[in-house]
Amino acid sequence: MGEIKTATNRPARPGKAVSRRNRMARPAPGAHAVRRQRPVLTPTFSQKLRYRFDNALAKGPTVVIGWLAALTFGIFVVFGIIFWAFRVDGINGGPPVPNPVEGVWQAMLRVVDAGTFAGDADWPVRLLSFVVTLAGIFIAGSLIGLIANGVDQRIEGLRKGRSDVLETGHTVVLGWSPRIAAIVTELVIANSSEKDAAVVILGAEDKTTMEDALSAAVRDTGSTRVVCRSGSPAKADDLRMVNLLGARSVIVMAAGSGDADAIKAVLAIKTIDPDFRGPRVVAEIADPVYAASIQTLTDQKVVTVNSDHVIAEITAQSCRQSGLSQVLRDLLDFDGDEVYFAPFPELTGHTYADALTAFESASLLGLAHADGSVEVNPPGTRVLVEGDEVIAVAEDDSTFTCTGVRAVEPALPLLATDEVLPPTHLVVVGWSVLGPKVVREIDQFAVEGTVVDVVVDPSLVDPADVVVPDLRHSELRVFASTAGPEELAALVADQTYDQGIVLSYRDAVEAADGDARTLLTLLALRRVWPAGGDRAVRIVAEVLERDDVELAQAGGVDDWIVSDEVTSLMLAQLSERTELAQVFLDLFSPDGARLTFRPAHRYVGTEAVPFASVVAAGALRDESVLGWRVAATGSVHLNPPKSTAVSLVAEDQVLVVESRG
Repeated sequence: MGEIKTATNRPARPGKAVSRRNRMARPAPGAHAVRRQRPVLTPTFSQKLRYRFDNALAKGPTVVIGWLAALTFGIFVVFGIIFWAFRVDGINGGPPVPNPVEGVWQAMLRVVDAGTFAGDADWPVRLLSFVVTLAGIFIAGSLIGLIANGVDQRIEGLRKGRSDVLETGHTVVLGWSPRIAAIVTELVIANSSEKDAAVVILGAEDKTTMEDALSAAVRDTGSTRVVCRSGSPAKADDLRMVNLLGARSVIVMAAGSGDADAIKAVLAIKTIDPDFRGPRVVAEIADPVYAASIQTLTDQKVVTVNSDHVIAEITAQSCRQSGLSQVLRDLLDFDGDEVYFAPFPELTGHTYADALTAFESASLLGLAHADGSVEVNPPGTRVLVEGDEVIAVAEDDSTFTCTGVRAVEPALPLLATDEVLPPTHLVVVGWSVLGPKVVREIDQFAVEGTVVDVVVDPSLVDPADVVVPDLRHSELRVFASTAGPEELAALVADQTYDQGIVLSYRDAVEAADGDARTLLTLLALRRVWPAGGDRAVRIVAEVLERDDVELAQAGGVDDWIVSDEVTSLMLAQLSERTELAQVFLDLFSPDGARLTFRPAHRYVGTEAVPFASVVAAGALRDESVLGWRVAATGSVHLNPPKSTAVSLVAEDQVLVVESRG
C-alpha cells in the first residue's frame, strides 16, 4: 500500500503559518479513507437464522408456536410425499400408500404417536418412520410445551389482574385502602335487590393480595361480584381496562400518596371522559383547597369528600349528645333508613309544614329545588312549587309515598320555652389533626363558660402544639401526661367532668397501636368514673378499626366513632346518589341545619298522641321531627309511622332537624 500522508509531514504553503492548535484540531486527510477500508462482516446463513429465531423468542411464545406449528406441518408433508413418491413398502405391514394424502396422514401418525412405526415391516420404511418420530419428539414436543407454557402465562397474567373487565353498570373503586372493605360491604347491601351487580377495584397492589383481604373482611357478597385488577388509577389505559366509561359510579380513594393520587386519578378520568358525562365520580380529598379546585375545574360534576372534616363533625356531634352517632350511622349506611329524593306533584301549592305530615312512612327533612339547590329544614311556610323534590328519611324507596295532605292537631307541649343549659366541663384525652376540628365544633354548641381540658402524651404530641384559635364560648386548657392508668386517674380525679372524649393519636402511631392506647385509656377512665356510680361520666371514643369496637364496648365506652368507617359509608352513599352531598354538607356545615335532640316536653305532654301530632308541633317551631330517643334504654326510634302512638316522659328527647342561628 502507498504511504498515507498526514498534516504533520505535509509542508506548509508559503505565506501560511500552521499553528500547533490547528494541526491538532484538523482531522487527517486520510482518516476517512482508513474508516472506509474497514472490512464489512457478512453474516452466515446460520447466524441470520439464529438472529431471526432470537427475535421471534423475544416476541413471546405465540410467534414461536406459529413457527413450530408450521415446521411440524412441513414434516408431515415432506415425509408423506416421500412415502408416496418412492413407493415405500411395509408401512403398517401393508403395500405402499396410494396417494400423497395418505402419506401425510401416516407421517402425522408417527409424529403424534411414537409407537405407530412398530407395525412397519421393511427396514427402509422403519428408518424413515424412525426419523419422522424423532422429529416429532423434538419439534412437536417443543410445540406442546410452548402451548402449555403459553397457557400458564395466561393464567399467571389473570392472577396478576391485567385482563379487561367486561362488566357494565358496575361501581369502580380507584385506589386500594383499608377502608375499601367497609365500602364494599355497603355496596353489597345497596345491591341486594339486584340480581347481577359488580364492584371493580383497581389498585396498585397485587390482585391476589386484594382478593384475600376482601374475602376475609367481606364474607358474604350476595348477588354482587367483586373483581380486582392491578394497575395505576392515574393511567388512562388501566381505566379503560376496568371499563370505567361503562360504570355507573366511580369512587376515588386517597390511597398511597393521599390527595396527590386522588387528583391524578380524577385527571386520568378526565382524559377519557372530558366532560364527566359518564359515571358519577366521588373523590376523597383532604385538602379543602384541592377539593375546591377539583369542583371548579369539573363544573361541580366531581363530588369531593373531606375525610377529616366529616369525622370531626360526626365525632363532635356525637360527643355533644348521646344517640346522635347512632342516628348519623343509620343515615350514612344502606342498612335501615336512608335519605331519598322524589318529586310529588300533588304537593305543589302546599306549604312545607303541610308536607311534613303527608307521608305515613317517611320523615321529611328538606326540599330540592329545580335549579339544583338543596334546602334542609326550610321554614314551615315555604310553598312547594313545580319542579321541587321532597327530601325524606325512608326505609326504602317503595315506602316513600305520599298519603295525602291532612289536618293534624299539634300536640300540646309542657314547656313553652327551652331550658337554659349550664356550662359544661369536658376532658379530651389524646390528640390528632382532628382535635382542633372537634373542639371547634363543640365550641359552636357550647354555652358561655364551658371548659375543655386536653390531656396529651408529650412523647407523641408537643403540648405547645395543642392550639385551637378563635374559640368563642369555651376555654381550652392543656395538660401533659403519659396517659398511664395511675397518672391519668390522678389527673381526672381532682376535677369534676361532665363528659370524656378519647381521641386516637392517628398522626403519631399506627392504627393498631392507636386503638390499643384508646382501649387502655377507656379502662383507666372507667376506674375513676364507674358506670352507674355517683361519678358516672359519659365517654365517647374514636376507634380507628371496626374490629376494635367490641373491645371498646367491653371497656365501658358509651358511644364510639369508627373513623375510617364513617368516611367509607359516606363515599358509598354518594356513589349511589351524588345529590346527597348537598344534604350532608348542610348538616355538617357550621352555618347550615343540624340534627339535635330536644327535650320531649318541648313538643308533647304526658298524654299519648300520634307521632304525626309531634311532627306538627315541631312544624310550629320550624323544625323537622324525625323521631325520638328513650332515655331509660338509650334506644332511638328513627322515622316511625305517623300513626304510631307516642308517650314520652320528661327525660326522653325528640330528634329534630333545626336551622342554626
